Amino acid sequence: MNDGKIAGKPRIGAMELLATGGFACFFGWMFVSYYWLFAVFIQDVPVAERDGIQLFVFAGMALGYLALHFAGKSARFDPFHLPVLATGAVLALLLPTTAVLLDLGVAVPVPVLCAVNLGAGLGGALLTVSWLDVGSRIKLQSLPRFTSLSMAAGGALFALAALVPESLQPVFCIIYAFLSVGLLRFAGERGEGNADAPPAGSCKNTWEFTREIEPSLVAFGIVFGLTFVYLFNSGSQDVLVGLLFVVPGAGIIAALAFAGRSVGITVIQRVLLCITVLACLSMPFATEGVQLACSCLVVASWAAFVSVNYAFIVKKGMHRWDTPVFRQAPARLVFSALGFLVGWAVATGTTMAYGAHSDAFMIVRLCMAFALVVVVMLFFPSAEHHAPDGTAADGPSGPQPVVPSNLTEKELFERRCAAVAELYQLSPRETDILQFLAKGRNAAYIQSKLTISPHTVKSHIYSIYRKLDIHSQQKLMDFVEEFPVEEQQK
Repeated sequence: MNDGKIAGKPRIGAMELLATGGFACFFGWMFVSYYWLFAVFIQDVPVAERDGIQLFVFAGMALGYLALHFAGKSARFDPFHLPVLATGAVLALLLPTTAVLLDLGVAVPVPVLCAVNLGAGLGGALLTVSWLDVGSRIKLQSLPRFTSLSMAAGGALFALAALVPESLQPVFCIIYAFLSVGLLRFAGERGEGNADAPPAGSCKNTWEFTREIEPSLVAFGIVFGLTFVYLFNSGSQDVLVGLLFVVPGAGIIAALAFAGRSVGITVIQRVLLCITVLACLSMPFATEGVQLACSCLVVASWAAFVSVNYAFIVKKGMHRWDTPVFRQAPARLVFSALGFLVGWAVATGTTMAYGAHSDAFMIVRLCMAFALVVVVMLFFPSAEHHAPDGTAADGPSGPQPVVPSNLTEKELFERRCAAVAELYQLSPRETDILQFLAKGRNAAYIQSKLTISPHTVKSHIYSIYRKLDIHSQQKLMDFVEEFPVEEQQK
């Protein structure tokens, strides 16, 4: 899903491979921290109480996205600043460190466990948004390949941590957290697209409600939250088996991206809807083994769903790249977190009232599956998805004058740049920079040639992209090269 779809067979570069490894470490940390450690280290706590403690993780995620959304309104906020990254690292270490204490026999009060989970959720929200922003900065040729391959590799890292002796599992989680934060800082500073990205201090509000994203994130999130509680209440073995299905779920999306298959996000979500609803409908009438298999299918659907929607959220953020993705993404991600939180809370309440895996729990899942179908029917488009980036057309539009035949290549290039500058009302300095960008020059080269500061260059580049409604230098080069100009006498 490049540009919103799975398409093309792009090569994977060194920076993308490095970022994929870092994002995979984040997913590995998340799977171990959120779904595994407490399933192993507090088994003596009643199931309903354990569900309630774990609920604070997902409350922290939702609160984290809300906090990041409001923090993003300040020009001073930047998740790649060292103090912010250090805060994320500390929050990520809270839960595995607590697991080490539990393994050593230290009695940790329930309120402390709740606070630790809340902090882990806040840290997860910060790292998620930061990694998605990195995805916009390293010139990925396939966003879904990046998100899905990272998630699939994260599932493999979880399996590695879950299969080692229990005393070493929190240590693996700590290693994953350190690797993820370290690679996050490295990739954020050295992303090839940093010169093309909007200034970090740009705070323009570009978020708009999107029918195909927010409602589905909430509805799917509720159903997924219910399913994860079912696995959580079934014991560590079922949690292990269920989370292993993250690998094939995300792996399918990665395979489609590698194979160059073009599949729209709407089509993918409809397929995942069918799988999820059928699995939920089958569970009340199935044996325990089949119920576990159905839950595994839902987990695989969740992995594919998250991979696709993460890629689409980044793409939506890059379409009108007036503002960094880290300022745009939280407003969308909070819907998914709220859905998962509601699903987990409903399941926890049902478990407290009727017990784990009760008939009432199955009825609630059926009701949520029905609600999911209703949401999709109300909000999803009946025809094929609109332009993948959320617009009616890709790229700038404008008058199409006649192509002259009496100009040299240099003169034609200069005429095209002048025509673009006039049509889109670029300033004289922006016109100068446009010519350098159209020749493929980077920000450092432009700075040295025009003797201006790096900040001034980035501000002008950002303004040019905004006026032309273009978000990458390659698209700008193609646009100028193909822009026709009127016939004039030399």
